[in-house]
Amino acid sequence: MDLCRVVVLPLVLFLLAVATIAQKPPKPPHKLPTAEKITENYFKAIGGKKLIAATKDASYEWLLESKDDKGTARTQIKPPASQRTELTFTNGQIISATNASSSWEIARDGRMRTLTGPEAAVTKLRGVLTASRLFNYKKANVLARVVSVSEVGSEPAYVVEFSTRGGARLQYYFSVRTGLLLKITDDVRKTTSWFEDYRSEGGILEPHRVRVNTAGGDELALVLQTVKYDVGIDDKVFEFPAATEALDVPALLREVGKNQDEVEKRVEEYSFTQKETDREINSKGELKKETVKVYEVFPIANREPVQKLISENGVPLSAERAAKEEKRVMEEFQKAERDKEKDQREADKRKAEREKKNKEKGREGDDDPEISQFLKVCEFVSPRRESFGERDTIVFDFRPRAGFRPSNREESLIAKLVGTVWIDPVDKQVIRLEARLAEGFKMAGGLLISLKPGAAIVMEQTRMAEGVWLPRFAQLNASVKLLLFAGGDYNKTIDWSDYRHFSGDVKDYKIEAPKTEKPVP
Repeated sequence: MDLCRVVVLPLVLFLLAVATIAQKPPKPPHKLPTAEKITENYFKAIGGKKLIAATKDASYEWLLESKDDKGTARTQIKPPASQRTELTFTNGQIISATNASSSWEIARDGRMRTLTGPEAAVTKLRGVLTASRLFNYKKANVLARVVSVSEVGSEPAYVVEFSTRGGARLQYYFSVRTGLLLKITDDVRKTTSWFEDYRSEGGILEPHRVRVNTAGGDELALVLQTVKYDVGIDDKVFEFPAATEALDVPALLREVGKNQDEVEKRVEEYSFTQKETDREINSKGELKKETVKVYEVFPIANREPVQKLISENGVPLSAERAAKEEKRVMEEFQKAERDKEKDQREADKRKAEREKKNKEKGREGDDDPEISQFLKVCEFVSPRRESFGERDTIVFDFRPRAGFRPSNREESLIAKLVGTVWIDPVDKQVIRLEARLAEGFKMAGGLLISLKPGAAIVMEQTRMAEGVWLPRFAQLNASVKLLLFAGGDYNKTIDWSDYRHFSGDVKDYKIEAPKTEKPVP
């Protein structure tokens, strides 16, 4: 795994008589307004865009009440994507936070964990929307669509679904009458939040009562006591508490780099099944098309592996297509056998050129060149020990060094990345990597390629019974513009499984594959 290669107009006015409004809520219009119009009306309702944009951070103090306990709570937010919540009860404290790199929580019993998967994705989305108060959500590559009109209590509300191309979704309910936010539902974490009793604080309308219904059916009630704006909240507030022991992340990464060449050689010893899922998502976050293809993949020394298509969208290939695939695969193996010596010469030539290039760039000791760039560009935050699956890991967040000035294209790209890495401290292997573009990336001023903020990749490896680490999962989400015209949104997931020893020649391909290697925890 390569750490470097390897994120409006007002609503329609309701011209009803005051007496009618007093008797019953207005009926919503037949045609739903756009998400842009609804959020624009929300901005006006709470105090205006200028005031929202000028607010650098905010800290809220609450009284907290649940069915069985009472306490206090604190919420802190800071644009563009940081949020921290502390719930303090008589029998313990729950802390959760999200920032540009990661999301994490500390349970009441003191257990700490970094969130992953759908839970992390939806938490980060909530952090972006809350910290920014929905301002400029499009710049964060967040999508929005108006789903319907629903009732919150006895009041009609527009339901706006905010989402990411990675699949995170939240439903926000805005009052048709006032434009204020009334409710948020989170289907992943099974929570619903209601916002009530809006009053002005420093010119911004804030809900003074928030009710949160949790997955277990319990309800928390928070009553606002004080709000402070622009208090200068430090970014460290939103970072995961670092381990008490000293963890040398650069040294660990250098060990990972030393292992990489050997791992890549071992990967070439295996054939495997590769499942590719491609999704087309429009600008509103709606799934337009999904295509699933499954391949058998066979490695060949010094050239790209051979892929044999075996099914599409869950349907095996017809006998005719399967025969054509079989013929094509055999022809590729035969060609590789004929060109074996030529391929080896070209591989040796490429290796020599890489070694020469690395010497010209300069290397620190025996560092892998990509690792050296990563160490040069990034700083490593909150190193800690956690369990991932059933393995102990060292986890850390990474982000660009403050004030770093890139000297080449590779450093320019790395300097825009934030994310989290999970490393096995015994085998010195990356178990999981999450990386996201915090800022857009352009080449030739955007004439050649332009990547929007939020482009992200997630990768995981698994340990086989023999001790070798092999890819298990990868997901790529990106909005890309190529040249001046072409481009699009890419959402691709790859799953690897059924690893089998394979020597890479025609004879081995004809023989039935040996027993599949099983991953070990």
